[in-house]
Amino acid sequence: MFNPNELVLEKIRAVEEYDPATSELTGRYTQIEEPSLKTSAEGTTVTDAMGAEIVTFYQAQTGTFSFTNSLMSLDLAATQFGSDKEMAGKDNKIVIPVSETITIGADHTAVLKYVPVGPAGAEVKFAKVINENNTFGKTYEVSAAAGDGVFTLNAETKTLTFPEDVTGRVFVQYERESDSAVKVTKKADALPKVRSLLVHAIFHDPCNTNMVYAGIISIPRAQINPESVELSLKPDGKHAAEYKLQKPYCDEAARLFDIIVSED
Repeated sequence: MFNPNELVLEKIRAVEEYDPATSELTGRYTQIEEPSLKTSAEGTTVTDAMGAEIVTFYQAQTGTFSFTNSLMSLDLAATQFGSDKEMAGKDNKIVIPVSETITIGADHTAVLKYVPVGPAGAEVKFAKVINENNTFGKTYEVSAAAGDGVFTLNAETKTLTFPEDVTGRVFVQYERESDSAVKVTKKADALPKVRSLLVHAIFHDPCNTNMVYAGIISIPRAQINPESVELSLKPDGKHAAEYKLQKPYCDEAARLFDIIVSED
């Protein structure tokens, strides 16, 4: 009979997040560092007339599961923000802000990298000249007709046309559409959704480390903690997360999680 006790935990190889109502996979994280599973309870101590402790009853048992992902995860960020990762497509284009520095050509035009979107005729509202010492110079505003202090725009050809005395480089900011992009939004009133988790582990027999066992921590109800979310914006930054575990309210078994180890 397979009945292991002490095991060597090699690593947590993946954390999977599911919608508990549909069982749809909503996130998968594979670069796991510092995983930790904790439980806690509230204790009520019963004492006698002299204050001597008789017994302590424990209730309101909860748990936490935390880890750090070595890489920034957009799926994990969406869970923490209480939103869904939006994926662009042909019928659902995502609007992206663009900032460009463009050299004005001999024909007094500057060509954008992308087709701008926005109010017709004013998809690009301003263009700011960049001086030779990299400071900003005069600001030009879009106009339907050519003139001093303005530029004209042909959004379809991505072309800005300037007065003849404007040379060098200009800085422009505008928006474009993309059918190949994703977006994660944080709203002030959004709350993280309840998920179920599968935490996949690899174990070894301590007496024969060549024997490898598969392990799973199954968590039926987990809600990510949004109280302190930090996305490091450095190349070597990490992405930490913590889930609060609670039993399904209508589950008579009061199950917080299962730890399952399999020989095959």
